[in-house]
Amino acid sequence: MDNRYYENVINEMQPFLDEQGFALQEDGSFLNAKKSVKINYAEERQMYTMSVADVAEDSAISDYSEINAWLFDDTQNAKDAVAVGIDFVNSLRKELGVKLRRNVTADIDLPTASKSDTINITGFTKKMLDIFPVLKNDYKSHVAKYGNFLYLNFFGEFLVPQLKELFTTGTSKQVKKFYDFYKDAYAKGDRDTVNVAVALLCAASFENETAVSSIREMLKDNQHFLMSYNNFIPAFAKNKKLKKALLK
Repeated sequence: MDNRYYENVINEMQPFLDEQGFALQEDGSFLNAKKSVKINYAEERQMYTMSVADVAEDSAISDYSEINAWLFDDTQNAKDAVAVGIDFVNSLRKELGVKLRRNVTADIDLPTASKSDTINITGFTKKMLDIFPVLKNDYKSHVAKYGNFLYLNFFGEFLVPQLKELFTTGTSKQVKKFYDFYKDAYAKGDRDTVNVAVALLCAASFENETAVSSIREMLKDNQHFLMSYNNFIPAFAKNKKLKKALLK
């Protein structure tokens, strides 16, 4: 894979780097008075990495320590590179001890459904927040933290644990209430929404036979959906990107 998305990562990070006084060096690193930062693409690992070193008073740079890494293979695109930049900024902010200037969660709106018959990721997210209202504050905090909605990461951190609990300990009535919407997401969702709907079920039941049985029981009258779920189970187990995003 070539490194064509490196600039997308850096462009997303640039405002924060400028704000903290980092200047680009000849070796490609970024340097301010206290830290040196290197952003690289490790071809052998298929990962973007961020490493940081301390800068002493005499300007000597200590050994670099890797503080974040993102899987990034040929299936990724420019949008994914922006997500890498957002997460790298968050990690660098923690490394520097820089706090967000104010709590902006009150200014963040919850997602709304469109008037279209097609369900997109935004509409899907709205419904998940309606079904699991405890996640509404988590949604706002997530957007405040990253400045964007990284839906796979949000679903992995917050929604998948809710689904695991539902399919492991939930009653049949609770599962049915969930499925009444979820089947519409599969039937009416756009491509991304359908893919996510199936992947979330696989993540929620990963190495959990109780959850697998519960999901198969839920889908037994929808053979197309059931087949998609069964077929994707082994594919999910081999997909490093999805597992990293959805299994926390």
